Amino acid sequence: MHAHLVEVGRSGYEGLGLWVGRIRAGTATVERALIPEQRLIRGPAGVGVLVDGAELHRINVWLFDNGLRILAQIHSHPTDAYHSDTDDDNALATTAGSLSLVVPDFARGPADLSQTVVYRLNGAGNWLPVPAEDVSRLIEIVD
Repeated sequence: MHAHLVEVGRSGYEGLGLWVGRIRAGTATVERALIPEQRLIRGPAGVGVLVDGAELHRINVWLFDNGLRILAQIHSHPTDAYHSDTDDDNALATTAGSLSLVVPDFARGPADLSQTVVYRLNGAGNWLPVPAEDVSRLIEIVD
């Protein structure tokens, strides 16, 4: 995932990936990292990444067939990490409790959660920031 964000970042674009998996006994386990086919865009308002409807359909069918769900979306920003209005409006993770991780500086730094901002989708459909001190309790990365 990080390698993808770095690669597209070197060309001056944002990148996007998904963590997919299962939730059992209240614990979400990431089983795969997916890199959707994406269209990298650059315009007067900045850069962004879009996933078209056919790709979203393909991913959703695959998730259903494999009993998986989107647990988190991860994308990069050119500079600061924050959840923009565009991020709110075009999220691929749409289930309450889903996470959205935003990696700053086109992911030029190491893959480090302390450098990433994390948001969580609440039941009202709002992305709320997860305080930095709670991120390590919420996300544990194991090999």
